[in-house]
Order: sequence, then C-alpha cells, then structure tokens
Amino acid sequence: MFFNNRRVDEDIERIRKANLKSAEHPAEQMTDAKEEESVRNNDLRITFKDIVAIIIAVFSLVLPYLAVLTAAITLLLLWFFR
Repeated sequence: MFFNNRRVDEDIERIRKANLKSAEHPAEQMTDAKEEESVRNNDLRITFKDIVAIIIAVFSLVLPYLAVLTAAITLLLLWFFR
C-alpha cells in the first residue's frame, strides 16, 4: 500500500499523456487505451485470499450478535423451565 511507487509512476505518466494535445500523439493514445484496459482487467480479479478476507469480515460482524442472541434465548429458556 505505502510502497506502490510503480503504480504512482504509471498514474503520473497517464496524467502527462492526457494533458498533451490529442493531435500530437494519436497512435500512443490507442496503445495507452489498450494498456489501461488490460491493467483494469488485471486489477479486478478476486483471489482466494480476498474471499477468505470477506468471509472473516462478515463473521466478525455477525458472530457477536449471534452469540448475544443465543445467550439471551438460553437464559430465557432456563428462566422459564426452572
């Protein structure tokens, strides 16, 4: 996250190219569009680690509430059937 210098350099280069006049470099814009699309396609892949992280995040949000609900139901049942 903090050491992503390559991506920063790519972004700066894209900004520089976008600020140039379109008439000066029409061929480069076509290749840049293809490169940019391939970079976007590569960045959108969800890996196994991403899925595991999502599952852990959902469990960490839901499990405390389920534990409290289970404890409350257990206490109510014990109180009613003593």
